[in-house]
Amino acid sequence: MNKNQRIENEGQILKLVSEGDSQAFRTLYMHYYDRLFNFAMLFLHSEAASEDVIGDVFFVIWKERSMLTSIPNFHPYIYQAVRNGCLNVLKSGYISKRDDIPDTELQINISTETPLDELSYKELHHAVKQAIISLPERCRIIFKMAKEDEMNHREIAETLNVKLCTVERQLLLAKAKIKEAIKPFLEKI
Repeated sequence: MNKNQRIENEGQILKLVSEGDSQAFRTLYMHYYDRLFNFAMLFLHSEAASEDVIGDVFFVIWKERSMLTSIPNFHPYIYQAVRNGCLNVLKSGYISKRDDIPDTELQINISTETPLDELSYKELHHAVKQAIISLPERCRIIFKMAKEDEMNHREIAETLNVKLCTVERQLLLAKAKIKEAIKPFLEKI
């Protein structure tokens, strides 16, 4: 299973977890862990704090497992739980928010047949990465939720507790900034 795809039988897994099936809980945990960890890192910039938040969220999910089947859409629910956990950590002063952003790998597949092509690809990749890093924080978070976590606009709005039009505006801003960053590369073609 591709880690960026949703569990096809998530409803069944949630039902099994709600009945106390620890293997189903492990499946749910393993499916969401990497994505939620990366999401928490956007807020906290601390691996230890991000791991703590994820652990706390899953602890509560297990503890309150009987309520899982009453959650209409688990995907935005769990992201919102992690977001709220991150905000609580930031409010507590446990860690301070830093301006530096962890180096995340973007997945861009371009054929590089010659060394010149490979160099151009690396320059383009770097330009896109820098454009994403330089986005305002909310814009960057929304962009990554849409592109890396493949969440739809409504799920992002629910998770971040913002209006749908805010998500759409932030994505348009992100796309415009990235387009501007790659403009010099398009002129070379």
